[in-house]
Amino acid sequence: MNRHIAILLALLLAAPAAAQQGVNPIHPLFAPLDAAGQKVRTAEAMDVAKTCGACHDAVYIAAHTDHKPPRSAATCVQCHVAGGRLEIRADRLDAEGKLKRESIRIGPPRAGSCGACHGLVSDGSAPVAIPSAFEGPPEPGRTWSLTLGEGAVVAPQRMSDSFLDLEGKDGLAAPWDVHAAKLVDCVACHYARNSPARSDGKQSPLRYLTADPRRQTQAEFLVRPDHRLSEQDCRACHDPMKAHAFLPYRERHMDVLSCAACHAAGSMGPAAEMVDATVVTAAGGPAVHYRNVDRVPGDTMNTARIRALRPLLVERVEADGVRRVAPVNLVTRYRWASRLDGVDVPFETVARAWRDGAGYAPEVVTAFDADRDGRIEGAELRLDTTWKTELIAGRLRSLGVGDPVVVGNLDAHPLAHGISTRDRALRDCAACHAEDSRLSDDYLVASFLPGGIAPRPPEGARVALAGVVAPATGGGLVLRREREDAPGGLHVLGHSRQAWTNRFGFLAFLAVLLGVTVHGGLRYAFRRRRGQVAHAEGEREYVFGRYERLWHWTMAVSGVALIVTGLEIHGTGNWSLMRLPTAVAIHNAFALILVLNAFLALFYHLATAAIRNFIPHGDGFVARVFEHMTYQARGIFYGESHPRNAAGQKLNPLQQMTYLALLNVLFPLQIVTGAIIWAVGKWPAVASAVGGLHHVAPVHNLGAWMFLTFFVLHVYLVSTGRTPTDHLKSMITGYQHVDVPDAGPEGAAR
Repeated sequence: MNRHIAILLALLLAAPAAAQQGVNPIHPLFAPLDAAGQKVRTAEAMDVAKTCGACHDAVYIAAHTDHKPPRSAATCVQCHVAGGRLEIRADRLDAEGKLKRESIRIGPPRAGSCGACHGLVSDGSAPVAIPSAFEGPPEPGRTWSLTLGEGAVVAPQRMSDSFLDLEGKDGLAAPWDVHAAKLVDCVACHYARNSPARSDGKQSPLRYLTADPRRQTQAEFLVRPDHRLSEQDCRACHDPMKAHAFLPYRERHMDVLSCAACHAAGSMGPAAEMVDATVVTAAGGPAVHYRNVDRVPGDTMNTARIRALRPLLVERVEADGVRRVAPVNLVTRYRWASRLDGVDVPFETVARAWRDGAGYAPEVVTAFDADRDGRIEGAELRLDTTWKTELIAGRLRSLGVGDPVVVGNLDAHPLAHGISTRDRALRDCAACHAEDSRLSDDYLVASFLPGGIAPRPPEGARVALAGVVAPATGGGLVLRREREDAPGGLHVLGHSRQAWTNRFGFLAFLAVLLGVTVHGGLRYAFRRRRGQVAHAEGEREYVFGRYERLWHWTMAVSGVALIVTGLEIHGTGNWSLMRLPTAVAIHNAFALILVLNAFLALFYHLATAAIRNFIPHGDGFVARVFEHMTYQARGIFYGESHPRNAAGQKLNPLQQMTYLALLNVLFPLQIVTGAIIWAVGKWPAVASAVGGLHHVAPVHNLGAWMFLTFFVLHVYLVSTGRTPTDHLKSMITGYQHVDVPDAGPEGAAR
């Protein structure tokens, strides 16, 4: 019982709030006129264009407006008068037939004026609830596009104070719209382009002007206001670079990401998946199928469970002309149209085709009522067979519609309204940077196809879906996108995958890992068979100086840190030792340490002539290579002496070749590609200069695999000394045991 009382109360309070205009003290008194210019005494007889055109240039305004057929049919009164209508009665007119001052409540449009057509808007005087008209018969001009398209509710109240059944409602203490809560009205962003109160745009077509200080006078503007309303980006008021300090590569994020990508990621209003105007519900409206509403039979929109909307991320041209990754909601709209002239069939006509008086026509009930309960509801209300479609088409023909046909369109609605507080903004890096992130999510286009007709994709080049619309399991359509790709061809750390570099790098790593495992296993088996062998001490020489050891361990620690953090970045969302921003910061810090250490080491080796250790001697080089290869392939298993290096050199020829490739090819390649990736994060223009990170990142990724492979091989070779820890000790103490020529095969240091 209490639930029904709450629902009734919600419906009584659910009407969108009217814009509360005060009496305008300066607007001239005027007489309502009809189309012939004659004074009238009722609102029904008044012609808006003729009445307002007495002072304003109605012809100019009609040619310079976004609110005109077929998109809209809004009038001056609907937008500029309190409540959207003029109260014209005999007691409100003076002796000359003009409206009295107290009846002239005219001013700039308020949020309630916009909400009367676009969606759910509240002024805060009543809790947010969804009115019955939301799913009722269409009203002229009312599209609900703001709410159905974006899931947006423009209201200053806290979401937890609404009448809606929101998922996690107890924790939703934030307002529905932070701008409404801070008294920022719609006209703050959507204003007349030639308004003299605005000085932030060019008013002249002259190309050499970046700004134009010349403005119309207020009088000229009032006569000819340009109603092609401005569409401001968030950055017109907010400077994103003054915030978001927690983001690594903040400049890059701001260059390629729309603010709404994170700040409009959880709209809690009911958002549509499909608006099917080919059918008529029991309430007399089109059937609306929602993306984020869990509804059972008997639920109203105020009692159905509403979840946060998960939008589709696409590349979109924003208000400032820049392409960025932005969230949209795809809404499929179906309707009847005449094939003869391409004109949409009025919904009133469609309703007459379905109904016979107050209810459905008997033949419609017979065709659609699958469970024979006398009602048509839920999945029954669909044109899912040819004969059902033809039944309604035939009834439309009988009403005078020429060759009726089902038409579908796919609209992409950018999420730009209903922005809540910053604490509800998306802060989970894995939402985009993980392999299975929302950047490549499959997105349901339509759960079924009315009349079997696929919808036409969005027109224009402002939104790039970057995917393939394919049949969905169980019918309908789904937008499928490559799992490795991101909108706009962007390379996203942790998400983007390079199949060939990953495969090649992993195979190289696996081959080396398998090789050292087999080699080590054979060494262990042969040692067990030979039994315990006492090793001769040999000669103890000071081989590695302090700086060489410091250089080696600095490189080793830096390399391990780079490998671990690199895996963390590359595998975001799969396993996690730390947050992605932390991993990026540590990765960059150790990369800098490694580079500085490398340059200092280069100076040291050149200044002390120690670089000769890395340069092979030409005489007998090939023979020494085969000698060391033979030892590793055979001699090491039988306890033979390790071949001696060339005179005056610490490295054997295999080590020399490895380090030459490492220090002259792989190491510089990683430095250059890593520096480019870092530079793109700081200076986004670098991305264009190098053709995008998708060319650079695969090379860096392959180099990382090669370093990981070398690390495994290097660690294993450390254990191949005269004892498994001999080489390790020498890099700690600087001293190494060198074979005595007559020590015998078992006394050799390996």
